[in-house]
Amino acid sequence: MTLDDKKLSTSLDSMRQLEQELKGNYHALNELRQLQMLFESYSEKLSEKTNQLEKSNKELQKQTQRAENLAKIGELASSLTHNLRNPLGVITSTVKIIEVTSKDSLDEKTLSRLSRITNSANNMFQQIEDVLNFVRKKPLDIEKVSLLTLLQSSINNIETTERVTIHLPDNEILLECDFSKLTVVFMNLITNSIQAIENTGDIHIRTTEDSGTVTIEIEDSGPGIPSELLPKIFDSLFTTKATGTGLGLAYCKSTAEQHNGTLTVKNNPTTFTIKLPTKL
Repeated sequence: MTLDDKKLSTSLDSMRQLEQELKGNYHALNELRQLQMLFESYSEKLSEKTNQLEKSNKELQKQTQRAENLAKIGELASSLTHNLRNPLGVITSTVKIIEVTSKDSLDEKTLSRLSRITNSANNMFQQIEDVLNFVRKKPLDIEKVSLLTLLQSSINNIETTERVTIHLPDNEILLECDFSKLTVVFMNLITNSIQAIENTGDIHIRTTEDSGTVTIEIEDSGPGIPSELLPKIFDSLFTTKATGTGLGLAYCKSTAEQHNGTLTVKNNPTTFTIKLPTKL
């Protein structure tokens, strides 16, 4: 109980005692009861204000934590870009040269090992890109694009297998957006779906348009996201992957909001839903 609450409680107790002493004096009792009503009204408003202040304080703490996280991410991005990108480029280009110049003389085991090196390097490249995409806050470069073209472009930039079937929508929708930023968003979401179904299964992408809003649903046939993780899934730096940065989905949500849209997720089956205005 706060000091104001204690004072208010003491005042109400005093008025109740005074009410007993004023029995029979109807005029004084009437004024006292009006005063009681004012005190009770004040008590309710004080309680509401206290709750509002507590909520505001919690929100301020979240924003402060987010700012601290972003500062850490900025430092990490700078370090990763400088220290990892160039060496990784050397690794991947060297492996590619070996594969091209010595392919006929290398056995399958060696070629497999070279492929693993390339895949690992690409994984590290992706982590660097996740960090950089999240930290960069470039303004949108708006153009009118075909949603089908956007989705196909995203899929073309993703590594997948023949055991994964991606079902694209049939309907054509035009929208104003930043093509490159949304390409990264769909690459992230579809890649997550591929990982969720462990490279075997179906991914259904559905699109609808209603009253100037386009809805894109990406549904996979995976086991679903544990319910206790759903509230945290878009938090920056939160990840369940051993090699993840925890920034991919945070970037997707931030980019959707930058387009005046939303990104949500639900289970049974796992479905990520993006809602965007068709015109900006």
